[in-house]
Amino acid sequence: MIFVIVIIFIAFLVIIPFLHVHMTMRFQHAQDNDQFTIDVRILRIFHYRFAVPLIEISKKEAGVVTEQKTTTGKDEKTTFTVADARQRLAQLQQWLNRIVHLHTIVKKFLQNVSILQFEWHTQIGVGDAAKTAMLVGFGWSMKYYILAVVSKYMNVCITPSISIVPFFQGAVSRTSFTCMIRFRIGYAILAGLKIVKHLKKGEKVSGRNENEWTSN
Repeated sequence: MIFVIVIIFIAFLVIIPFLHVHMTMRFQHAQDNDQFTIDVRILRIFHYRFAVPLIEISKKEAGVVTEQKTTTGKDEKTTFTVADARQRLAQLQQWLNRIVHLHTIVKKFLQNVSILQFEWHTQIGVGDAAKTAMLVGFGWSMKYYILAVVSKYMNVCITPSISIVPFFQGAVSRTSFTCMIRFRIGYAILAGLKIVKHLKKGEKVSGRNENEWTSN
């Protein structure tokens, strides 16, 4: 019995790198309220959803407010300010600088990522026809640029569906974005191992530079 369990476990470990991960990202924006969810699915068995239920612009300070229920069932609001964003970006940049050849690692991983769904629909208006037309033109340019970047680094398996509808009768801001990607677990594991390897290499290089600087 134990031998059978060990064989099944080994077979499962062998199969894991070849399994596909389906990740669906959805973003809904309607005036001041936003919602962002990420669904991760493997073999229609394992499913996990990460959601930021409510996002709105803070009226007291520059930032966004998220609202979600706690374990007690109460609504808890958290404000994420511009200062918080700058601090997180600085920490992220400091961490990324420690990884050697990060761009190459990420680029090779993205080459094995397939886009199975890409839908981005927007309705916008500011109450003025000329300004609305300018915003629509800017929106089309931004969407086409993002699509060009995505197509360059990833495999787009479908025809993207995008649209921008102008609204001239008043101030309106609505966006619906859905993107589904697929990749094998093995490629993600390989990319993670390379990042850890080059992270240690980067730490050794930075430590050597600091020693040389202090010795001088």
